[in-house]
Amino acid sequence: MAKEPSPGLYPLGIIAKAQGTRGGFLMEVNDPAAMMETPDLLYFRYPDSQWVPYRVEEIRPQQAGKRSVFFVILEGITTRTEAEQLRGLEVKTDRFTESSPDPDNVTGYTVLRSDETRMGEVADLMETPAYRILVVQASDRIVLIPWMEQFVVGVDDDSRTIRTRNTEDLETLE
Repeated sequence: MAKEPSPGLYPLGIIAKAQGTRGGFLMEVNDPAAMMETPDLLYFRYPDSQWVPYRVEEIRPQQAGKRSVFFVILEGITTRTEAEQLRGLEVKTDRFTESSPDPDNVTGYTVLRSDETRMGEVADLMETPAYRILVVQASDRIVLIPWMEQFVVGVDDDSRTIRTRNTEDLETLE
């Protein structure tokens, strides 16, 4: 059974184990660059549940050989027992980071709206001093979409698609 997508959430890592008595735990991250800026919220998905946000109280790097591990304390997780229940859960963040999908190789990808309908195909990628812009060839016009978390939700290299949101106004600009 395929996992449901988590719109606007980006994979960060996995809970390795509980640590200490105050509800802290060790989180192994996929990409240490994603932790250069501390996220405000972390999201977990309990079995048979939606993604649940927790506010970060403390986060710091932890020595663990070649693995990228961080010690984390969250608001609402106050005991070791509660932290132990998190073991093995996937962690996501709502912050789009430089470690998120790289737009360099997305020419030809299909662009999908938030309702999963097809908008068009990426024709080019424009560079600006502030951010990159997807140049999307829609059926009868060109649509410019800034490569920012406000608009680009995710990239699926296997299906060669880019999921977007909040693009209604961009599609009507002339």
